[in-house]
Amino acid sequence: MKAMMFWRKRGKEKAVKKIEGALWGYMVSQHGVIVDMLQNLRRVERDAVIGGKPLGLTMTRIFDPSTARGKGVVVNDYDSLDNYPELILYEGYYREVGGQATDIHLEKKQGKGPCSGGKGDNYN
Repeated sequence: MKAMMFWRKRGKEKAVKKIEGALWGYMVSQHGVIVDMLQNLRRVERDAVIGGKPLGLTMTRIFDPSTARGKGVVVNDYDSLDNYPELILYEGYYREVGGQATDIHLEKKQGKGPCSGGKGDNYN
């Protein structure tokens, strides 16, 4: 029984994730985030639900874990950033189809966003 519980625990999806695939491409093409900065950012997510009904969308927040650590904030999941909106660099949602993010909508928040040397988003 212990081995089975261990297996289930290992199979659990991580709450803090790297930015990959279509989200990576979106951040580079739509927001002008440079690759050197993007590889250090992370995302947290949750399913979009209204009135207990799933909408088929994934809500996501992108943040810089080193900035969070510097402020003494531990980010474990999407809700961890509720009290720290200044740490949220980008926020929005996407639809997942066949394991890939589609219909991506992310907005730059009030925090500072990594830039591409004059193109796209920049530091405030």
